[in-house]
Amino acid sequence: MNKLITIILSIVLFGCNKQTSKQKNGLTKSANKTIEYTIQINNGIQDTVLITTKKFGKNDQIIYQKRETLFDNQNMKINYIYNSDNQLKKEIVKMSIDNLPLEVNYSYKNSLLFQSSSILDNNNEKFEQIETQYYRKDKTKKMSSMSQVYVNKISKDTITNLIVSAYYNQDELNDSIVTINLKRQGIKTKTIYQYNGNKMILAQEFDNNDSLASSKKFEYKMDEFDNWIEKRIIENGVLKTIAIREIYYK
Repeated sequence: MNKLITIILSIVLFGCNKQTSKQKNGLTKSANKTIEYTIQINNGIQDTVLITTKKFGKNDQIIYQKRETLFDNQNMKINYIYNSDNQLKKEIVKMSIDNLPLEVNYSYKNSLLFQSSSILDNNNEKFEQIETQYYRKDKTKKMSSMSQVYVNKISKDTITNLIVSAYYNQDELNDSIVTINLKRQGIKTKTIYQYNGNKMILAQEFDNNDSLASSKKFEYKMDEFDNWIEKRIIENGVLKTIAIREIYYK
């Protein structure tokens, strides 16, 4: 369950950013699907740990995603459902290790995304994650606030585990994320992002004392349509991850 929660969090925070010069699929050109291979590097040894497949519909919107983690032979499948206005209405998430799917529901106000919510519920406990969006007067996204709440049905305790605030620039690219872990005595971390155009080139994470804890540099190899097909992630000066992306254009 924790693995699913972590993946859902990353999708919510980074999945809906506006790309000013790109299609709804995040590319500069329509595509049927993409396949991304994530390769970790440890002491010079390269190991493919994740394969992510995304499929897109006629409106260039994502309609299906599958993530396969090779180190534990597990997978996650997501189906995306849209309303009559082509707005994302629901995600149905199914993990190979869980019997029941998780639903992420989206609601809108004045044609803008207002909230997304997901609930995991069983006989003993309930986990709820809610994210609320906030906008500027010109309707560009200003920030989002996400909270994770855990309910123990036996003891009837309700605990807010995590609060995540994400801030966006005028192009709706994520400027920074502040995470407060209430389970660990309110420890706070902050990550600041830098871009070259729409491409993230630097992510710096600061600890609870505002000291630099880690730095990730991103380098790209682009194809003829100015979409990345190779991404290299350098952590604290050491190459740690390579992502290879195959794009199947229409």
